[in-house]
Amino acid sequence: MSAAAARGPEVAATEELYRGITHPSWWVAEEGRISSAAFSFPTFSVDIASIAGSPSHTLGHLPPGSGLVAFNCGQARSLCFDARQEIDPEHPQNLAHAHVYCDLPNKQRKKKAQALVQLCKMVVIPTGPTA
Repeated sequence: MSAAAARGPEVAATEELYRGITHPSWWVAEEGRISSAAFSFPTFSVDIASIAGSPSHTLGHLPPGSGLVAFNCGQARSLCFDARQEIDPEHPQNLAHAHVYCDLPNKQRKKKAQALVQLCKMVVIPTGPTA
């Protein structure tokens, strides 16, 4: 079985996804915007907004002072970001959790991450150690 086949169920294209801004390099404070570094990984975690119910649900399992952005799953998928609903081993009770996969080579993935930033809406601006 391939790694892609072992992934969880595909998240619907209509879903909004929440990405926590938990690291200082993911936030460009002087410009008040998210950095593409938040999306430059082969795999990263998000919450499915409709299951989370509110931004506070997602913020509840992130470090204090974290920020939050939202983006549309279908638009992200058009950029080669594939969201799959999967258990978070650190927070197994979080049924809203999904992993987003980008199976492109590093250089291409970074370009796609820059494009994904343009699709993001700021939900909560980071205020703590991540800012």
